[in-house]
Amino acid sequence: MKSFVAVFALGFAALIVQGALALTISPPWCPDLAWLVVVGVGLRWPGLLSGLFLAVPLGYAMDLLSGSLMGQHAFMRTVSYLTAAVASRQLDMSGGIPVVIFVFAMTLVYGLGIAATGSFFAGTGAIGWDVLSSGFAHAIANVVAAGPVITSVDRIIVRFADEDVGRRGSLALRSTRGSVS
Repeated sequence: MKSFVAVFALGFAALIVQGALALTISPPWCPDLAWLVVVGVGLRWPGLLSGLFLAVPLGYAMDLLSGSLMGQHAFMRTVSYLTAAVASRQLDMSGGIPVVIFVFAMTLVYGLGIAATGSFFAGTGAIGWDVLSSGFAHAIANVVAAGPVITSVDRIIVRFADEDVGRRGSLALRSTRGSVS
């Protein structure tokens, strides 16, 4: 329960920091910190259903703050969480390189999903090169921010967890020999 509350607080803090960053960094280059928390939960959280109770409210909070279609970000964050949870259970996501590749690919899928749902429900227009080019820029920004955000989720879960969840880590937290921490 403590880890649930702590990760939930981290997600809302990420929304606040992301909103402040969006005022200074242009939109495609501003990382989606709250989405990275959701991906970190998907990669690291021990229970599938309880992780949904983290992902969905963070998605609805993003819907409220961004002014997008209600439920658009909640749906896409739920898809992102479930994809990350399945990937972490089926693939070896224990190193930085697999996580970077996963975050890059999922950022592109997330962006295309947001553009497609906006186009379908609100008639915002077709998906063109401008959407793809801003998607690549956003993917690069998310890759840069993925390490610190997902490591923060890892550390919170390990710090407050009652059971042993160290075997499903998305990034190596500590080594057995010569550890500095």
